[in-house]
Amino acid sequence: MDYREMALCNIAFCYSQIGDGLKAKAYYKQVLKGYPNNGLAQTALRMMESVEKSVE
Repeated sequence: MDYREMALCNIAFCYSQIGDGLKAKAYYKQVLKGYPNNGLAQTALRMMESVEKSVE
């Protein structure tokens, strides 16, 4: 993982921890645009989408 990829993941994680899911998802998607094989972002997005579906 290079520094930009790591930084974007960390920003996304921080937003998820303070409850701003929209920004977290946007940053995880940004990670995947530049680094499509990033397992951390893939897993985090799947988890967030799963939680959203269970709330609906």
